[in-house]
Amino acid sequence: MMHALRQFVQKQHLAWLNKRIPKADTFQLDNQSIFILPTVFGYLFLCVTIFIFLIATNYQSNILRLLSFFLLSLFIVHMFASYLNFSRLYVSLGMIKPIFAGTTAAIPLHILPSKTGTPARGTLWINFMQTQTKQKIRYQSIELDDAENIANVRYFTQTRGIYVLPRMTLQCDYPLGLFRCWTHLQFVQLITVYPSPIASKLHMDEIPQLHSDINSSSLSGKMNEQHEEFAGLNKYQIGDSLHSVAWKQMARTGQMMTKEFSGYVNPKGYLHLPIDTPIEKALGQLSYQINYCQQNNIVYGLFLPHVHIKPGQGEEHQEQCLAALASFPKTAQSILGKH
Repeated sequence: MMHALRQFVQKQHLAWLNKRIPKADTFQLDNQSIFILPTVFGYLFLCVTIFIFLIATNYQSNILRLLSFFLLSLFIVHMFASYLNFSRLYVSLGMIKPIFAGTTAAIPLHILPSKTGTPARGTLWINFMQTQTKQKIRYQSIELDDAENIANVRYFTQTRGIYVLPRMTLQCDYPLGLFRCWTHLQFVQLITVYPSPIASKLHMDEIPQLHSDINSSSLSGKMNEQHEEFAGLNKYQIGDSLHSVAWKQMARTGQMMTKEFSGYVNPKGYLHLPIDTPIEKALGQLSYQINYCQQNNIVYGLFLPHVHIKPGQGEEHQEQCLAALASFPKTAQSILGKH
Protein backbone atom coordinates (compact mmCIF):
# COMPACT_ATOMS: atom_id res chain seq x y z
CA MET A 1 0.00 0.00 0.00
CA MET A 2 2.71 2.45 1.00
CA HIS A 3 4.76 1.50 -2.06
CA ALA A 4 1.80 2.15 -4.37
CA LEU A 5 1.12 5.48 -2.64
CA ARG A 6 4.78 6.48 -2.97
CA GLN A 7 4.74 5.63 -6.68
CA PHE A 8 1.56 7.65 -7.19
CA VAL A 9 3.04 10.71 -5.44
CA GLN A 10 6.26 10.43 -7.46
CA LYS A 11 4.29 10.15 -10.70
CA GLN A 12 2.26 13.25 -9.88
CA HIS A 13 5.40 15.12 -8.86
CA LEU A 14 7.12 14.29 -12.17
CA ALA A 15 4.02 15.30 -14.14
CA TRP A 16 4.00 18.64 -12.30
CA LEU A 17 7.74 19.13 -12.99
CA ASN A 18 7.23 18.36 -16.68
CA LYS A 19 4.76 21.24 -16.88
CA ARG A 20 6.74 23.64 -14.73
CA ILE A 21 10.22 22.90 -16.15
CA PRO A 22 9.86 21.41 -19.67
CA LYS A 23 12.85 19.61 -21.14
CA ALA A 24 15.28 21.69 -23.21
CA ASP A 25 18.82 21.82 -24.62
CA THR A 26 19.94 24.63 -22.31
CA PHE A 27 18.58 26.34 -19.21
CA GLN A 28 18.88 29.87 -17.86
CA LEU A 29 17.61 29.45 -14.31
CA ASP A 30 14.75 31.74 -13.28
CA ASN A 31 11.81 31.89 -10.88
CA GLN A 32 10.03 29.20 -12.93
CA SER A 33 12.78 26.65 -12.40
CA ILE A 34 14.26 27.61 -9.00
CA PHE A 35 13.07 26.27 -5.64
CA ILE A 36 14.32 27.72 -2.35
CA LEU A 37 13.89 26.75 1.31
CA PRO A 38 15.94 27.22 4.48
CA THR A 39 18.50 24.57 5.30
CA VAL A 40 18.57 22.80 8.67
CA PHE A 41 21.12 25.39 9.74
CA GLY A 42 18.78 28.10 8.43
CA TYR A 43 15.86 26.83 10.53
CA LEU A 44 18.08 26.70 13.62
CA PHE A 45 19.28 30.23 12.87
CA LEU A 46 15.67 31.43 12.65
CA CYS A 47 14.72 29.65 15.89
CA VAL A 48 17.66 31.26 17.71
CA THR A 49 16.63 34.66 16.33
CA ILE A 50 13.07 34.20 17.61
CA PHE A 51 14.37 33.00 20.96
CA ILE A 52 16.57 36.10 21.32
CA PHE A 53 13.61 38.32 20.41
CA LEU A 54 11.44 36.67 23.09
CA ILE A 55 14.15 37.14 25.72
CA ALA A 56 14.58 40.79 24.64
CA THR A 57 10.83 41.37 24.95
CA ASN A 58 10.62 39.67 28.33
CA TYR A 59 13.57 41.53 29.85
CA GLN A 60 13.03 44.79 27.96
CA SER A 61 16.55 44.60 26.53
CA ASN A 62 17.03 46.98 23.59
CA ILE A 63 20.42 45.47 22.74
CA LEU A 64 18.99 41.96 22.39
CA ARG A 65 16.03 43.38 20.46
CA LEU A 66 18.42 45.08 18.01
CA LEU A 67 20.42 41.88 17.73
CA SER A 68 17.29 39.88 16.88
CA PHE A 69 16.28 42.45 14.24
CA PHE A 70 19.78 42.31 12.77
CA LEU A 71 19.74 38.50 12.60
CA LEU A 72 16.27 38.51 11.02
CA SER A 73 17.40 41.08 8.44
CA LEU A 74 20.45 38.94 7.69
CA PHE A 75 18.17 35.93 7.25
CA ILE A 76 15.90 37.74 4.76
CA VAL A 77 18.80 39.31 2.83
CA HIS A 78 20.43 35.89 2.59
CA MET A 79 17.28 34.51 0.96
CA PHE A 80 17.45 37.07 -1.85
CA ALA A 81 21.23 36.72 -2.19
CA SER A 82 20.94 32.93 -2.53
CA TYR A 83 18.24 33.23 -5.17
CA LEU A 84 20.07 35.88 -7.21
CA ASN A 85 23.30 33.87 -7.13
CA PHE A 86 21.58 30.67 -8.27
CA SER A 87 19.66 32.48 -11.02
CA ARG A 88 22.97 33.43 -12.65
CA LEU A 89 23.55 29.83 -13.76
CA TYR A 90 23.34 29.01 -17.47
CA VAL A 91 23.43 25.23 -17.90
CA SER A 92 23.79 22.91 -20.90
CA LEU A 93 24.93 19.37 -21.68
CA GLY A 94 27.91 18.50 -23.85
CA MET A 95 28.04 15.58 -26.28
CA ILE A 96 27.22 12.32 -24.51
CA LYS A 97 29.43 9.45 -25.66
CA PRO A 98 27.80 6.01 -25.96
CA ILE A 99 28.76 3.43 -23.36
CA PHE A 100 28.56 -0.33 -22.97
CA ALA A 101 26.06 -1.80 -20.51
CA GLY A 102 27.64 -2.30 -17.10
CA THR A 103 29.97 0.68 -17.41
CA THR A 104 29.69 4.23 -16.09
CA ALA A 105 29.14 7.19 -18.39
CA ALA A 106 30.53 10.65 -17.75
CA ILE A 107 27.79 13.13 -18.64
CA PRO A 108 29.46 16.50 -19.40
CA LEU A 109 27.49 19.29 -17.73
CA HIS A 110 28.56 22.78 -18.82
CA ILE A 111 27.95 25.58 -16.30
CA LEU A 112 28.40 28.92 -18.03
CA PRO A 113 28.49 32.46 -16.63
CA SER A 114 25.18 34.30 -16.77
CA LYS A 115 24.37 36.37 -19.85
CA THR A 116 24.30 39.37 -17.51
CA GLY A 117 28.04 38.92 -17.02
CA THR A 118 27.93 38.37 -13.26
CA PRO A 119 29.14 34.84 -12.43
CA ALA A 120 27.58 32.62 -9.80
CA ARG A 121 29.63 31.75 -6.72
CA GLY A 122 29.87 28.97 -4.19
CA THR A 123 29.78 25.18 -4.38
CA LEU A 124 27.32 23.58 -6.79
CA TRP A 125 26.12 20.07 -5.92
CA ILE A 126 24.95 17.85 -8.78
CA ASN A 127 23.20 14.49 -8.99
CA PHE A 128 20.39 12.73 -10.82
CA MET A 129 16.93 12.99 -9.32
CA GLN A 130 16.69 10.06 -6.92
CA THR A 131 13.01 9.30 -7.60
CA GLN A 132 13.83 8.53 -11.24
CA THR A 133 16.82 6.26 -10.69
CA LYS A 134 17.67 3.47 -8.26
CA GLN A 135 21.33 4.41 -8.37
CA LYS A 136 22.94 5.25 -5.05
CA ILE A 137 25.27 7.96 -6.31
CA ARG A 138 26.66 10.65 -4.08
CA TYR A 139 26.31 14.27 -5.03
CA GLN A 140 29.22 15.61 -7.04
CA SER A 141 30.46 19.09 -6.24
CA ILE A 142 32.11 21.79 -8.30
CA GLU A 143 33.44 25.17 -7.23
CA LEU A 144 31.98 27.94 -9.39
CA ASP A 145 34.30 30.62 -10.74
CA ASP A 146 34.37 33.28 -13.46
CA ALA A 147 35.14 30.85 -16.31
CA GLU A 148 33.09 28.04 -17.82
CA ASN A 149 32.85 25.07 -15.46
CA ILE A 150 32.45 21.47 -16.63
CA ALA A 151 31.24 18.71 -14.32
CA ASN A 152 31.31 15.08 -15.47
CA VAL A 153 28.24 13.58 -13.83
CA ARG A 154 28.42 9.80 -13.45
CA TYR A 155 25.58 7.67 -14.83
CA PHE A 156 25.45 3.87 -14.66
CA THR A 157 23.14 1.39 -16.37
CA GLN A 158 23.20 -2.39 -16.70
CA THR A 159 20.82 -2.69 -19.65
CA ARG A 160 21.31 -1.78 -23.30
CA GLY A 161 19.06 0.68 -25.08
CA ILE A 162 18.62 4.33 -25.96
CA TYR A 163 17.50 6.27 -22.91
CA VAL A 164 16.32 9.70 -21.86
CA LEU A 165 18.44 10.83 -18.93
CA PRO A 166 16.69 11.28 -15.57
CA ARG A 167 16.19 14.82 -14.35
CA MET A 168 19.40 16.33 -13.05
CA THR A 169 19.31 18.00 -9.63
CA LEU A 170 21.51 21.07 -9.03
CA GLN A 171 21.66 22.79 -5.65
CA CYS A 172 23.67 25.50 -3.89
CA ASP A 173 23.58 27.10 -0.40
CA TYR A 174 25.79 30.13 -1.10
CA PRO A 175 26.70 32.41 0.70
CA LEU A 176 26.19 31.41 4.37
CA GLY A 177 24.33 28.12 4.10
CA LEU A 178 21.06 29.49 5.50
CA PHE A 179 19.04 28.78 2.33
CA ARG A 180 19.24 26.01 -0.23
CA CYS A 181 18.36 26.74 -3.86
CA TRP A 182 17.79 23.80 -6.16
CA THR A 183 16.31 22.80 -9.48
CA HIS A 184 15.47 19.62 -11.43
CA LEU A 185 16.44 19.92 -15.11
CA GLN A 186 15.34 17.56 -17.90
CA PHE A 187 17.64 17.66 -20.94
CA VAL A 188 16.54 16.46 -24.38
CA GLN A 189 19.78 14.60 -25.11
CA LEU A 190 19.68 10.80 -25.22
CA ILE A 191 22.29 8.30 -24.08
CA THR A 192 23.02 5.19 -26.15
CA VAL A 193 23.98 2.06 -24.21
CA TYR A 194 25.54 -0.73 -26.26
CA PRO A 195 25.15 -4.41 -25.27
CA SER A 196 27.90 -5.59 -22.94
CA PRO A 197 30.39 -7.64 -25.04
CA ILE A 198 30.29 -11.41 -24.49
CA ALA A 199 33.36 -13.28 -25.74
CA SER A 200 32.57 -15.53 -28.71
CA LYS A 201 34.10 -16.89 -31.90
CA LEU A 202 33.92 -14.68 -34.97
CA HIS A 203 31.28 -15.97 -37.36
CA MET A 204 30.43 -14.19 -40.61
CA ASP A 205 28.39 -15.26 -43.63
CA GLU A 206 28.36 -13.74 -47.08
CA ILE A 207 24.57 -14.01 -47.03
CA PRO A 208 23.07 -14.83 -43.61
CA GLN A 209 20.74 -17.81 -43.92
CA LEU A 210 17.95 -16.24 -41.90
CA HIS A 211 14.22 -16.01 -42.33
CA SER A 212 13.81 -12.45 -43.54
CA ASP A 213 11.90 -10.34 -46.00
CA ILE A 214 15.03 -9.71 -48.05
CA ASN A 215 15.56 -11.88 -51.09
CA SER A 216 18.90 -13.64 -50.76
CA SER A 217 19.50 -13.72 -54.51
CA SER A 218 19.01 -9.96 -54.81
CA LEU A 219 21.37 -9.42 -51.89
CA SER A 220 23.92 -11.69 -53.55
CA GLY A 221 23.66 -9.65 -56.73
CA LYS A 222 24.32 -6.43 -54.82
CA MET A 223 27.32 -7.97 -53.09
CA ASN A 224 28.89 -9.12 -56.35
CA GLU A 225 28.02 -6.11 -58.47
CA GLN A 226 31.65 -4.98 -58.57
CA HIS A 227 32.94 -8.06 -60.50
CA GLU A 228 34.92 -7.23 -63.62
CA GLU A 229 36.72 -9.17 -66.39
CA PHE A 230 38.04 -12.69 -65.80
CA ALA A 231 41.83 -12.60 -65.24
CA GLY A 232 42.79 -16.23 -64.50
CA LEU A 233 42.75 -19.08 -62.00
CA ASN A 234 44.51 -19.42 -58.67
CA LYS A 235 44.93 -22.40 -56.37
CA TYR A 236 42.20 -22.52 -53.74
CA GLN A 237 43.27 -21.43 -50.26
CA ILE A 238 41.41 -21.78 -46.99
CA GLY A 239 39.32 -18.69 -46.48
CA ASP A 240 38.62 -18.07 -50.19
CA SER A 241 34.98 -17.49 -51.03
CA LEU A 242 33.11 -20.50 -52.42
CA HIS A 243 31.44 -18.10 -54.87
CA SER A 244 34.77 -17.69 -56.65
CA VAL A 245 35.52 -21.44 -57.01
CA ALA A 246 35.78 -22.67 -60.63
CA TRP A 247 33.44 -25.63 -60.27
CA LYS A 248 33.62 -26.72 -63.90
CA GLN A 249 37.42 -26.75 -63.72
CA MET A 250 37.21 -28.82 -60.53
CA ALA A 251 34.88 -31.33 -62.23
CA ARG A 252 37.42 -31.86 -65.00
CA THR A 253 40.67 -31.89 -63.00
CA GLY A 254 39.53 -32.67 -59.46
CA GLN A 255 41.51 -29.68 -58.14
CA MET A 256 39.86 -26.70 -56.51
CA MET A 257 40.74 -23.44 -58.25
CA THR A 258 39.40 -19.94 -57.70
CA LYS A 259 38.58 -17.45 -60.40
CA GLU A 260 40.43 -14.15 -60.35
CA PHE A 261 38.96 -11.01 -61.85
CA SER A 262 40.61 -7.72 -62.64
CA GLY A 263 39.35 -5.20 -60.10
CA TYR A 264 37.54 -7.99 -58.27
CA VAL A 265 36.26 -7.18 -54.80
CA ASN A 266 35.62 -10.13 -52.48
CA PRO A 267 32.07 -10.38 -51.16
CA LYS A 268 32.00 -8.92 -47.68
CA GLY A 269 30.98 -10.89 -44.61
CA TYR A 270 27.94 -10.18 -42.48
CA LEU A 271 27.60 -10.60 -38.75
CA HIS A 272 24.17 -11.82 -37.75
CA LEU A 273 22.21 -13.17 -34.82
CA PRO A 274 22.93 -16.85 -34.13
CA ILE A 275 19.92 -19.16 -34.22
CA ASP A 276 18.51 -20.57 -30.97
CA THR A 277 20.40 -18.12 -28.76
CA PRO A 278 18.67 -15.80 -26.27
CA ILE A 279 18.49 -12.33 -27.76
CA GLU A 280 20.45 -10.47 -25.09
CA LYS A 281 23.25 -13.04 -25.15
CA ALA A 282 23.32 -12.99 -28.96
CA LEU A 283 23.51 -9.19 -29.01
CA GLY A 284 26.36 -9.31 -26.49
CA GLN A 285 28.23 -11.75 -28.75
CA LEU A 286 27.68 -9.50 -31.77
CA SER A 287 28.94 -6.54 -29.74
CA TYR A 288 32.15 -8.47 -29.01
CA GLN A 289 32.56 -9.52 -32.65
CA ILE A 290 32.08 -5.96 -33.92
CA ASN A 291 34.81 -4.74 -31.58
CA TYR A 292 37.04 -7.63 -32.66
CA CYS A 293 36.57 -6.80 -36.36
CA GLN A 294 37.32 -3.13 -35.70
CA GLN A 295 40.51 -3.94 -33.79
CA ASN A 296 41.73 -6.36 -36.49
CA ASN A 297 40.74 -4.27 -39.55
CA ILE A 298 38.22 -6.85 -40.76
CA VAL A 299 35.57 -5.68 -43.23
CA TYR A 300 32.13 -6.61 -41.91
CA GLY A 301 28.47 -5.81 -42.24
CA LEU A 302 25.52 -6.34 -39.91
CA PHE A 303 22.37 -8.26 -40.78
CA LEU A 304 19.49 -7.98 -38.32
CA PRO A 305 15.75 -8.47 -38.80
CA HIS A 306 15.11 -4.73 -38.43
CA VAL A 307 18.24 -3.27 -40.05
CA HIS A 308 20.87 -4.22 -42.62
CA ILE A 309 24.21 -2.40 -42.69
CA LYS A 310 26.52 -2.86 -45.65
CA PRO A 311 30.07 -4.11 -45.04
CA GLY A 312 32.57 -1.44 -44.09
CA GLN A 313 35.30 -0.40 -41.67
CA GLY A 314 36.20 2.44 -39.34
CA GLU A 315 34.94 3.93 -36.10
CA GLU A 316 31.85 5.47 -37.68
CA HIS A 317 30.86 2.08 -39.11
CA GLN A 318 31.51 0.44 -35.74
CA GLU A 319 29.32 3.00 -33.94
CA GLN A 320 26.55 2.54 -36.50
CA CYS A 321 26.54 -1.23 -35.97
CA LEU A 322 26.68 -1.00 -32.17
CA ALA A 323 23.86 1.57 -32.19
CA ALA A 324 21.76 -0.90 -34.20
CA LEU A 325 22.33 -3.49 -31.47
CA ALA A 326 21.39 -0.98 -28.77
CA SER A 327 18.09 -0.17 -30.51
CA PHE A 328 17.17 -3.82 -31.18
CA PRO A 329 13.58 -4.46 -29.95
CA LYS A 330 13.59 -5.86 -26.42
CA THR A 331 10.41 -7.86 -26.96
CA ALA A 332 12.08 -10.29 -29.36
CA GLN A 333 12.99 -13.71 -27.94
CA SER A 334 15.07 -15.52 -30.52
CA ILE A 335 15.35 -15.79 -34.27
CA LEU A 336 13.53 -19.11 -34.36
CA GLY A 337 10.99 -17.90 -31.85
CA LYS A 338 9.89 -15.10 -34.17
CA HIS A 339 9.23 -17.26 -37.21
